[in-house]
Amino acid sequence: MYAAWLVLALGVLLWFAPEAYARLKGVRGVTPGALKQALAERSHDLVVLDVRTPDEYKRGHIPGARHLPLDRLRDGVGLLENLKESRVVCVCATGKRSAVAAVRLKAAGFRDVYNLSGGMLFWGRRDVEAG
Repeated sequence: MYAAWLVLALGVLLWFAPEAYARLKGVRGVTPGALKQALAERSHDLVVLDVRTPDEYKRGHIPGARHLPLDRLRDGVGLLENLKESRVVCVCATGKRSAVAAVRLKAAGFRDVYNLSGGMLFWGRRDVEAG
């Protein structure tokens, strides 16, 4: 019985660890509602960076999102150099990979980095574009 509780506790810890670590590193979370509002305001300095796999991105993504898979982020940070002064919101399926991406961007000198809380799972299917 104790082993089951230990496994459950470890699972919960691992689930929340990337986002908690990101907060410690200065990455703020943004809710889907707040991001939708910011996108509706068409802020010129807001960039959505989707770090999911190419297949995930093709199945549906936030309109206007830039795509750079997490496994290519280290090599691709230079491609994003001109975005260092922008507000960058990192997005993945659940908010875990995007938290890792956001921490990497902060370490690379990006000042205003956010993580989409709950990722595309909480974003909703109505507000995506395919392809």
